[in-house]
Amino acid sequence: MVETPMVQGPLDAYAPAFVALEEVGLTIALVPQPAQINLRGQAKVLATPVAETCAVLSLAHLVNAATTNGTWCSLGLGPDEWLLVGPPGVASRTAADLAAKLADHHVSVVDVTANRVALDIAGPIAPALFASLTSLDMATLGPGRCAQTMLAKTQVILQSGPNPQSVRVFVRSSFARYLADVIIDAAPLLGAP
Repeated sequence: MVETPMVQGPLDAYAPAFVALEEVGLTIALVPQPAQINLRGQAKVLATPVAETCAVLSLAHLVNAATTNGTWCSLGLGPDEWLLVGPPGVASRTAADLAAKLADHHVSVVDVTANRVALDIAGPIAPALFASLTSLDMATLGPGRCAQTMLAKTQVILQSGPNPQSVRVFVRSSFARYLADVIIDAAPLLGAP
């Protein structure tokens, strides 16, 4: 009998520690592995194929802007770079569809789903936590915004979260445990006893 290997993410064992942080006013939710596709190219070339493939998603028009259609998000990472974030399990198919539609153009379409882990961080002490771990002015991360920055000396992408009080953090899988440990150590110092 062939057994299917169980795939475990770098933060799967951190659920009890994340739940314990709720006592000090911090909520951390591990986002089920979202599809992540990195796009490079000219917006005018990419816009129509992205809209056709990702349920009428509009590309973010500015660096550090984010757009969504409720299912997919487009994060503007650079003047010719975007990160498309979508539902789990569709990245390879979506990347292949985009690559086929863009085959005659000078673009890059790369499935980077395994590259980053996503966390939703919220709660009363979240602003203090971010203030202690990054030099980014978090007031600039309002609705429809994203930013690439350092969080506890770790390169991350921050996106305004699914509700106004939360922030979605994309961290490279190889640094995810380090960042989680820093947050777990820092939060009790910022929260209520």
